[in-house]
Amino acid sequence: MTEARDAAGIDSLALDVDTFGDTITVVQFMELSTSTRSDIDARTNELVSHLRELLAEDMWEGDEETSKLFGKAYRHLMLSKRPTPETSAYDAFTFMRKTATHADALLRVYAAKNGTGPQ
Repeated sequence: MTEARDAAGIDSLALDVDTFGDTITVVQFMELSTSTRSDIDARTNELVSHLRELLAEDMWEGDEETSKLFGKAYRHLMLSKRPTPETSAYDAFTFMRKTATHADALLRVYAAKNGTGPQ
């Protein structure tokens, strides 16, 4: 990492860490009883998009724990595991929350490796 990148901190990161973190926070506060299926689907799509960006970063090798987190998140995003319109709201909500959990874990590693500290 260069000194310029360290000095710029979060503004120099390829990902918008704040927006990504905000999405995770919103999902963590959602409740199944007060969420519509369209809200669940929209937030899931948002999380999946952010998580794909995060997984595309070239920084996940070399650390066994980080590699495990990467593998779990990657497997979680497999198309065969994603909710469909026929999936129950409960199962879609559960998928969304698990996606947020994976995203949060990887975002924390990403932020730490880029010198922005825990989110």
